Amino acid sequence: MSVRLSEEELAFYKRHHYVLLRNVVPKRALDLAEAIIGKWVNELVDAWYEQGLITDKKPQLDFQHRLVQLWDDAGRPKYGRSPRRDLVGENMFAFLKEPALLDIAQQLLGTEEVSVHGIFNARPKLPDQKWTDTPWHQDAQYYRDAENSHVVSIWMPLQRVTEHNSCLQVAPGFFDTTLLDGVIDEETDFLGLTREDAAKLMPVSVEMEPGDALCFTQLLPHRALPNRSDAVRWSMDIRYEATAAATASGKAQGFIARSPKRPETEATYEEWLSQWTAIPTGSY
Repeated sequence: MSVRLSEEELAFYKRHHYVLLRNVVPKRALDLAEAIIGKWVNELVDAWYEQGLITDKKPQLDFQHRLVQLWDDAGRPKYGRSPRRDLVGENMFAFLKEPALLDIAQQLLGTEEVSVHGIFNARPKLPDQKWTDTPWHQDAQYYRDAENSHVVSIWMPLQRVTEHNSCLQVAPGFFDTTLLDGVIDEETDFLGLTREDAAKLMPVSVEMEPGDALCFTQLLPHRALPNRSDAVRWSMDIRYEATAAATASGKAQGFIARSPKRPETEATYEEWLSQWTAIPTGSY
C-alpha cells in the first residue's frame, strides 16, 4: 500500500518547512536499516579487536547497547561519527529505493520524477559524547548549490527518541528561506549556525517512535540534543530531490530512483556502485 499524505500534512510542510509523519516507515525498511548499521558496527568492532583494544566482541548484547559497551571497553576511541561510504551496498541501495519513502518524497517535492540525493548518513549517537552533538545547522550549508532548489531530508529513528536520548529539535520560522554562511562549531567540528544566529531560534522538540519520519527542507534550522541515556541513539537520514532540478552535489553519488515517464533511466545498483569506486572506505 502506498503512503498518502493528507492535505493538512502537505500544507503544514509548505508553511513550516517540516512535517512529522507518524508510522509511515514500514518494518521492512527499519529491519533493513538495522542490518546496514549492524554490518558497520561489526566492522568497527572487528577493527578494535584486531588493534587489541578489546578482547571480547560481546555478540550477545542488543543493538542499542553493544556499541556503547564495546566503545567503553576499548577506551572510548574516535570513530566515524557519520558513516556514509562504509554503508554503501545492496541493502543501502534498497533502503534508498524504499517505495514508502519515495512516495513521501514524491508528494513533498510535487513531482513523480524523484532522485536520491547522494548525501545520507547513519547516526550512532552514544551517551556522554559531545563530539556527536550536531549543532544548529541547515543541511544546505553542506551542499550550497541547493540554496535555491528543494531537497527534502527524511530523518528516521530506530528506537523511541525523546529529549532525554537525543531527539531532533527544529526551528520553524527562522532562516528557512535564507541560506546562512555558517561556521565550524568549536566543540564538535560540525558546520553550523553562528552562536549569534542560533541564539535567535525558538526550538521545537520532535519526539518520535520507530516508523515515524521527520521531513524537512534543506534550509530549516535543526539540531540533535545530547544523548543522556545509557544506550546508542540510532537514526538514518536520507535526501531526495526532483530529477529535473537535481543539483550537482546531489547527482555526484545520487541517482534517479523513480521515473514513471522514463523507467529505463532509473539507476541499477551496479551503476550506483560505480559512482563510489574512487571514494575510499572510511570517508564521510
